[in-house]
Amino acid sequence: MKQKELKQIYPYNDELGGYIIDVQLDDYRDAYSVWDFSPFTNRDLDEDLMKYLLECSYEIPLKYSIIINYHILNQKQNQIREDKSIKGMYNYFKYGIRKLINYRIGVVRDSIAFFIAGSVLLILGAYLKKVLNDTILFEVLSEGLFIGGWVMIWEMFSTWFFDVRKATRKIKHLKRLQESTIKFKYSIKDKP
Repeated sequence: MKQKELKQIYPYNDELGGYIIDVQLDDYRDAYSVWDFSPFTNRDLDEDLMKYLLECSYEIPLKYSIIINYHILNQKQNQIREDKSIKGMYNYFKYGIRKLINYRIGVVRDSIAFFIAGSVLLILGAYLKKVLNDTILFEVLSEGLFIGGWVMIWEMFSTWFFDVRKATRKIKHLKRLQESTIKFKYSIKDKP
């Protein structure tokens, strides 16, 4: 997406040097999962909010920073809750990064296992084809081992090139969200 089109969708803050993602909430709690009753610093973010933030991040090139503006409609400013919410959001992004890194490690481990299993099946198939008699049964068994070996090796490439790349991309965007500036704005102002 070109920068001109991007600025039509997301306002750009020259002072902070980043694109602004605006989020409107009725209450601080709306940012979090309704099923999670942990303290703000350890809560899961709302699934729809997280999906929205990630989709916005995907649209904005990684070279730009992000500012997340939460517009709280039915609350006055509460600095303690605001600080806890910001800390909780950063903790959630950090948790998501750790979870994806562990997932990526598991996928790499599975890819290695697929490669080893595929190689063993191919070697076994080649061995059976050369050593055993040319009977129909052994030819079918040998061909089955070849097919199984190639399927396992294809699965290795598939998981490596698709799953690892997808996880790595999501990690980059979560890191950017974790490094983003989070601000709160309120519709109800304190009276002096």
